[in-house]
Amino acid sequence: MNDHVDEEMEIASEQDSSGTALSASTFRKPISDVSMPKVIALDAKTSIGEAVKLMQSKRMGSVVITDNGELAGIVTERDILLKVIGILDNWEGRPVSEIMTEDPQSLRPEDEVAYVLNNMHVGGYRHVPIVNEDGEPVAMISIKDIVSWILDHFPSEITNLTGEPYRGPVSRDGG
Repeated sequence: MNDHVDEEMEIASEQDSSGTALSASTFRKPISDVSMPKVIALDAKTSIGEAVKLMQSKRMGSVVITDNGELAGIVTERDILLKVIGILDNWEGRPVSEIMTEDPQSLRPEDEVAYVLNNMHVGGYRHVPIVNEDGEPVAMISIKDIVSWILDHFPSEITNLTGEPYRGPVSRDGG
């Protein structure tokens, strides 16, 4: 058992000295370095039902709401669970403006990745809209996008692990 631990410690030590470890400078990179989907923007008059169908078909966890092209709000899958299902009657035809979070925190593509992490951690957000200098939504960054980007900075020994940790040989002989 100690041999296995020693081997793992040696691998970790080699990885630390290889320059692939994350550092503060990694998170100073611009948000535009993170691969993220284009934003799905809807008008505030769009029905909740339409928004839900769109989110389902696109497999998206959120949509932004715009007013004259500028960011006005955000609707997330969490909003639908906490503000709609079992609460609103005849919700399918009601406008998304009734459930959106108005004036959500947003960032710009040139802002540092550190700000995304800070917003998500401090604000408890899972999605942060990315807007251009005119306040128009251009992308949506999710916690999944950030985790994938962070993992891209890990050594392949970490990102290529199997789904379960090694716990020694498995005995099929019952207990």
